[in-house]
Amino acid sequence: MQYQLDYLKTMPEIFADAMLSGTARKLFHYKKDGEWKYYTYQDVFETIKRLGYGLRALGLREKDKVGILSENRPEWCITDWTCAHFNMVSVPIYSTSIPRQIEYIIDHAECKVVIASSKEQVQKIIPLKDKLTSLQYVVVMNDMQFDDKWLLTFDELLRKGDAEEAASKLSMQEIAEKTKPDDLFSIIYTSGTSGNPKGVMISHFNMAVNVQQSQAAIGFQKDRRWMSFLPLSHSFERVTSLFSTWIGAEIYFAESIMKVAENLKEVKPQYMTTVPRLLEKVYTTVLDQVSQGSPAKQKIFYWAQRIGREAVEKYLIYNKHPKGVLGRKYALAKSLVFGKIAAVFGGEFIQCVSGGAPLSEEVGAFFLASGIRIIEGYGLTEMSPVTHVNDNKHIKFGTVGKALPDVQTKIIEDGEILLNGPNRMSGYYKNPEETAEAIDRDGWFHTGDIGFMDEDGYLKITDRKKNIIVTAGGKNIAPAAVEREITASKYIEQAVVVGDRKKYLIAILVPSLEVFTKWGKLQDPPLEFNAYDDLVKSKEVEKLIRHELDVHQQELARYEQIKYFFIAPQPFAIETGELTPSLKVKRNEIIKKYDLEIEELYKN
Repeated sequence: MQYQLDYLKTMPEIFADAMLSGTARKLFHYKKDGEWKYYTYQDVFETIKRLGYGLRALGLREKDKVGILSENRPEWCITDWTCAHFNMVSVPIYSTSIPRQIEYIIDHAECKVVIASSKEQVQKIIPLKDKLTSLQYVVVMNDMQFDDKWLLTFDELLRKGDAEEAASKLSMQEIAEKTKPDDLFSIIYTSGTSGNPKGVMISHFNMAVNVQQSQAAIGFQKDRRWMSFLPLSHSFERVTSLFSTWIGAEIYFAESIMKVAENLKEVKPQYMTTVPRLLEKVYTTVLDQVSQGSPAKQKIFYWAQRIGREAVEKYLIYNKHPKGVLGRKYALAKSLVFGKIAAVFGGEFIQCVSGGAPLSEEVGAFFLASGIRIIEGYGLTEMSPVTHVNDNKHIKFGTVGKALPDVQTKIIEDGEILLNGPNRMSGYYKNPEETAEAIDRDGWFHTGDIGFMDEDGYLKITDRKKNIIVTAGGKNIAPAAVEREITASKYIEQAVVVGDRKKYLIAILVPSLEVFTKWGKLQDPPLEFNAYDDLVKSKEVEKLIRHELDVHQQELARYEQIKYFFIAPQPFAIETGELTPSLKVKRNEIIKKYDLEIEELYKN
């Protein structure tokens, strides 16, 4: 097949190409004892070699599976690159996974070794050992000793690697050169919104291609600082770590999700990937602070916002600088307002790639006016994962952009999006039935997403095919669109719309405790909301949410509007099973969980 790009074909080739630009450059940064420390490209290369030979010392060979159970840190990426160089298969496992989920993945993938970050993660595996017939060793990244011989430290494994390399007749280069493009690079288990996850088989060529496609489409500047905080176990952040390594980046691993804001100011990154929910939280916080400011400050802010919006629509979406009178007004708006927003991200930010869910136009325009370009994209784990992205020449809010080089897109009669290309998976591991259902005879992957292409070739996603609500009156409704309108309210953090085969729609809502706490203090007399449970019981909260629904549903057709709602007894969370590790709502789980409350609202 003739491709648009001349691709490097395996992941060792990608790393070797990165090394050509200089081995003394800094690559991975992490914080320890209050100080940022780092690995150079050469440090990473040497550690890959030691770790790979260490795994061979444990008896692992080509095609064997290695689980990675860890938060984001240099050793995560080093393990991933090690598997690539020694033709082993990496199997990411979310650090938030519970033992039952971990057991399924290790058993199904037949992992012989799991490299875990901490004692806490190792203790999830220890009780499972007797059930896991394939598992031979667990290696812990943190320096701690265990009595059992099957539990090793990372340093112990590196020392074993030194001895193994000295005795080996094969160099790492010789092993890596034997790797074929079609060899399995990784099995990525989709977080799934129901049932057991499926193991997506990604080859070396699939991932190497997507690394190069992503850079070709967006054109990130080389040798820049990246902040990493989304889980590396998710394919979106994973491919970001791989292509940013390829283009010579310095990757800073945030200490935790709670420390991201603090780390941004320390690191002053130029790039990062994110999800809309986090950007929307920043935006909501800004609006909330403005609402509590003086009338003069509010007037300045809303003036700046109007000027910013005009600059966005006429210039900034085309990556051009505003000129003339508007240019002068925009410069003033930046100095008075937007510069302070940019400072939240460290002050040197260039661009942010957002994926996983739609970003509202209002939020995207606000950040763009602040000098922070939010590039929306689309992809699925099965496509390695990126397939579409807005480019720097023209951002179209509400769309996920144009197809990457060599990605083919087709919309079939019912609106489902089909994809094909060299980054498409080979199938689901040990699951030929699901594979045959997902990939048709002509090689098209059926995404399960509904959408359309506009006149410029930009793709717009409307919802998941299985989520489409057909009301009792025969109206087809995409719940995601309704939920976006509802959660545009700063008071409503999460929403799930229900109404399949019903006369009207209802919603399960999660209000924002942070926003309501501030709102309550401004009331006369003040209202106290010290815990989420206080919101659930409050008639004032219910009344305000009803008002917010009336305001934010005005652009919806009458049949798309929520008639009744109830407040969820607790926020949707990963731990309670309502969110996937990548923060996607498990719609069916939530509807099942609140079946009685839903039925009660339909008795009205």
